[in-house]
Amino acid sequence: MGEAAIRDWAGLPDLPLSEVMRRLLPCLRSLYAFAGTCRPWRRLLRASAAGLLRPGLPPLLLLLAGGSRQLVPFSPLVLARPIPYRDLPSEATALLSASRGHLLLRRGHLLVILDALTGAERGALPLPSPNFPYHYAALSPSHILVFHSQHAFFALPFPGPDPNAEPNWTKHGLPRAASFVTMVLEFRGRVLGLTDRAQLLEFHLGASPPSHTVQLLPATGLPDPTMFERWHFGARLVAAGDRLLLVLFLLRPKSGLMLARRKVHRLAVYGLDMVQMRWEEVVNIGPYSLFVDCAGRTTAACVDVGSCGVEENRVYVAAPGCHTWKAFPPCWEASHPGADYGLFTSKTMERPPWPSQIWIYPQLLF
Repeated sequence: MGEAAIRDWAGLPDLPLSEVMRRLLPCLRSLYAFAGTCRPWRRLLRASAAGLLRPGLPPLLLLLAGGSRQLVPFSPLVLARPIPYRDLPSEATALLSASRGHLLLRRGHLLVILDALTGAERGALPLPSPNFPYHYAALSPSHILVFHSQHAFFALPFPGPDPNAEPNWTKHGLPRAASFVTMVLEFRGRVLGLTDRAQLLEFHLGASPPSHTVQLLPATGLPDPTMFERWHFGARLVAAGDRLLLVLFLLRPKSGLMLARRKVHRLAVYGLDMVQMRWEEVVNIGPYSLFVDCAGRTTAACVDVGSCGVEENRVYVAAPGCHTWKAFPPCWEASHPGADYGLFTSKTMERPPWPSQIWIYPQLLF
């Protein structure tokens, strides 16, 4: 056979290749083999990840099993067997978030960035000040964001032009009315944030001056912040296709006992009407399932769940002290007043969020 008769597979049009990728879901091994074929196929995979691949893959749980950590899938269709995970840093390291296929941790005065699939260290950057009480960090498409108070945060271009250069953090102000930022995500090309009081923010990282970087978006329709759990389970924002959803863990009304711990008795999901800027409670999220990782402070949505071993129209929750996901319908409510948080044991809310099982997505898909 002459050279002219040999097919150049790297030059296939994007449309049929996208259909091939769709049919490979949800098998991660097949997707990695697709990416390893040639550079054009790998570039197409990365370009298609956000809209085509990532919504079709449920997350993997990172579990401690027999003294070693393993990545465990929902179904053998995703991974045939658990994957061994390299040792994580010492307990002195604090998990700040799981973001865009990475784990962001604080180790002393350093911000450590790990590849979430392998645990390999991608970078360790000096934080702006070693004395600030950083409570959250996130990766946007262009920056690392670290939050240390409800009034300000620091941003750094990522990846930077020179990974060995001293990082030049920029300080940005937050709106005076905003509370502590607990989540950052992308939605329709916008970088949005959420506070512990379920306030909605929008980030404009190229804005000038830096004090105008963040805008508080007025939205109505949510219960008062005293009515939902704010830190252990937290308010959770997630993009499900073209819908922006919010998960709240509602508390029982206050009793006459001042020291009595209020229990989570209801899980509610709200959808945002972007025209009216109003949150409306939903009882059906259609073909999607939501995954809430309390330890990793991250939430994701998965569609076409039938091939992944998950049910649609469910909210899956992973929290410290739990050894598996727990599934609830979007309007779940505790069956009787004495139920211990309905979701988890009463000790769950007393445990620190690290170390714990957390979920991740492969870096390949980001």
